[in-house]
Amino acid sequence: MTDYDGTPEIDPSSIDFEEAYRSRTIVEGLTMDRLPWEIGRPQPLLVEFEQAGRITGDVLDIGCGPGDTTIYLAGLGYQVTGLDFAPTAIEKARAKAAEGGITASFAVADATVLSGYDGRFDTVVSSALAHCLDPEQRKAHVAALHRVMRPGARLIQFCFSQADYSDTYAPYSIGEEELRATFRAPDWDLTELRPGRLTAIKPSPEFKAVMDRSGAQLEFDAEGSMLLPIWVVEAERV
Repeated sequence: MTDYDGTPEIDPSSIDFEEAYRSRTIVEGLTMDRLPWEIGRPQPLLVEFEQAGRITGDVLDIGCGPGDTTIYLAGLGYQVTGLDFAPTAIEKARAKAAEGGITASFAVADATVLSGYDGRFDTVVSSALAHCLDPEQRKAHVAALHRVMRPGARLIQFCFSQADYSDTYAPYSIGEEELRATFRAPDWDLTELRPGRLTAIKPSPEFKAVMDRSGAQLEFDAEGSMLLPIWVVEAERV
């Protein structure tokens, strides 16, 4: 056993996301300029889906956070609704959209309920939300998504996969078997399921020390941003 060196520890399953947005911290005693998922732009994978024509019609960005994906898609001309459980995240998203002159709809919502949006959406994009929900919450979330999506609508979801040390950054990593069991007939048609990488921030030395102490074996892109293993899911609502 190594001696404790004073570096704070991270427990992803205990993160209070509203508090994280207000205090800029997910680790006690470590205030961050940006939270790990706040890369200031849509995920590169999401851009690839858009450029391939996989996003159509009225769009829901569920778990929109500070609004980067919503603002990107709205700027391209889509009608986009961004929903998040954290009021502070929605405030930031609205301010960012207004600053950029972008028209989009933002609201606080519970992803396991989604009241008032029945049959509204042709595409749902979900980037780094599903793994923030426990197994029972995920069941309710998928049922809510099915209800708010029109027949033939497409879900594009990025969620942390089960991997070595995934418990150091994923509140609830998700296995392949669960995804295949969830997105199946008669309610869904799973059209794509493959491994991918989610881009996170370039960590500060202090945050990198937290991750190193946890034992996580991190990958980085050419700019030094963290790359974390995920499942890329595409499913059609039947």
